[in-house]
Amino acid sequence: MTSQTWLGDPSVYHGEGSFWDLSIGALRYVDITRGDVHTVVGSHWMKTHVSDVAAVIRARAEGGYVMAFERGFALLDEDLCPLKEIPVSDDPQRRMNDGGVDPSGRLYVGNMNYDERIDGGTLYRLNTDLSVDVVRDPVSIPNGLVWTPDGRTAFHADSPHQQIYAYEVDPVTGAFGERVVHIQLESGYPDGMAMDEDGGLWVAVWSGGQVRHFDAAGTLVEVIEVGVANPTSCAFGGPDGRTLFITTSKKDRPQPEEHAGQVLAVEVGVAGAPVHAFA
Repeated sequence: MTSQTWLGDPSVYHGEGSFWDLSIGALRYVDITRGDVHTVVGSHWMKTHVSDVAAVIRARAEGGYVMAFERGFALLDEDLCPLKEIPVSDDPQRRMNDGGVDPSGRLYVGNMNYDERIDGGTLYRLNTDLSVDVVRDPVSIPNGLVWTPDGRTAFHADSPHQQIYAYEVDPVTGAFGERVVHIQLESGYPDGMAMDEDGGLWVAVWSGGQVRHFDAAGTLVEVIEVGVANPTSCAFGGPDGRTLFITTSKKDRPQPEEHAGQVLAVEVGVAGAPVHAFA
């Protein structure tokens, strides 16, 4: 039987945006609407409050971190203290959601309406010179940006449509090409995603209680039963990069679930693809 262990703070409400922080050998993830960054080292965890909303956090190549807050981006130091803010939107009905960093070190994050309306958001790119571009408009609930190991294809979930899209990527400009449906889910909603070294896609399925593993062709090859209805993101990490960490949420659950809000660590038979730092 595959080894599974529950980790992290059980009081987390809406865990999201996980990544393995190589600089400290730990998992980092956010509790979005409480504005907290959580750090898990082995069986120990700590919480750092950073803002009203903490949507995505990733490492910076020169040290410290980059984060998406409610309506923009910020650079943080090694202690998670803000150094510089980059505003994006002034719409109080929207907040930033999920995202990721491409092989050239650019951060892509989409925002969404608080009421989760269809086509209520926009996908943005924070460039390495700290300028911001619109990549795709509109989107609904943007989730799970990951790139193939060769950097030529990006995968992006728009959750309400139950679809994961594939885009050819211009490696110089970071522009996305034509949108192609790569995976259509028949049940549940695609949320955060991780890419393995073989080009396989691991998808946290909101309202599905699973992480589904698709091969490079988009064929379902494995299912991990999480035991919590709303898994939200997954990230490879651990000493050999073969542990899949799965964040979860208490949101939209009428009855309490024992491990909702915690992180499930699962040993899998493949290592993750490189997770890039913001340049």
